[in-house]
Amino acid sequence: MKATKNGERYSESINDTVKPLSGMTKVFILLIPLLIIAAFIAFFTDIFIALVMCLLFALVLSPFVDFIQGFGFGRSISILLVYIIIGTSIYFAFNMIAPAFVEQSESLTKSYKEFRVSEKLKDSEKWIEKNVPYLKKGDVGKEIESSVRSSLTKAEDIISGVVSTVLFIIIIPFITFFILRDRQKIKNGLISIVPNRYFEMTINIIDKIEKQLSTYVRAWLLDAFILGLLSFIGLSIMGVNNAIIIGMVAGAGHLIPYAGPVVGGVPAILISIIQYGDFHMVLPIIVLFTVIYIIDSAFIQPYLFSKGAEMNPIVIIALILIGNQILGAFGALIAIPVATILKVSAKETINGFRNYKLGYY
Repeated sequence: MKATKNGERYSESINDTVKPLSGMTKVFILLIPLLIIAAFIAFFTDIFIALVMCLLFALVLSPFVDFIQGFGFGRSISILLVYIIIGTSIYFAFNMIAPAFVEQSESLTKSYKEFRVSEKLKDSEKWIEKNVPYLKKGDVGKEIESSVRSSLTKAEDIISGVVSTVLFIIIIPFITFFILRDRQKIKNGLISIVPNRYFEMTINIIDKIEKQLSTYVRAWLLDAFILGLLSFIGLSIMGVNNAIIIGMVAGAGHLIPYAGPVVGGVPAILISIIQYGDFHMVLPIIVLFTVIYIIDSAFIQPYLFSKGAEMNPIVIIALILIGNQILGAFGALIAIPVATILKVSAKETINGFRNYKLGYY
């Protein structure tokens, strides 16, 4: 049957001539968000870091706020109640572990004062020179001395970093509050500027980003807690002092994927050397953190991240290194969430152009 109206003929013509997206078009679609984000990072680095951290916290807290709001409370009151619950939980948790934390800190300080650093360095240097003959005598001592002096010269940078971190800790809850409160308004505002023909695709992108990212962030925090707990249990069984402190450090370090075992293992080794005065615990500690890493990578992470952002471990490590190179520790911390946003956006945009033929009139 032939079409009789110009509009129908036009529609038939378009449907007959629609072609799949070319490779260059797909690359262009992928590059647009990358270029926009790269430009924003270059000019507004601190703002970008703060916004990403706030968005991540908002994703974690949003379900709890929604749950409390379901009892009839207003949005703002629900957010404040969640903040109060979190603050109270941190307060009681701190009071529970603070005595042990202080005791172990004092023990570590005392052990360090009693530990004859210069003698142990000389013993270590003799052992290395004996077993690694190609090193010249005195090289090890000079390298250690140089490292210590270099660390001292960086004290000012460390203090500056601590101040910046404290400011972030103060500012982030305020920004997160407004993101949580106006979440739907922000979402509606973004959608309102999108042309009608892209409406369905945009809704789909936002929903999938929110779902995958929130799942990933919650799993990420739980994984860090589990790794810290396993580190604490393992070191306690081995009799290493300051197991609570090391466990907390390992858990916090694991917020940067794959960094936890290293961040926890290094201080554990140093503390064991101070505690026992020799190196006999170094290998057992390395084995412990290797086993924890294997358990985490083989069992815990696949289970926790099964519905989150699925990426190849090599890709994850590469993203972390790139993030660290661009923004330091914060870059390594937010590399995976940002990559998840870009991945979902690009994938759903390409699917939208293919399925809804949005690239054609």
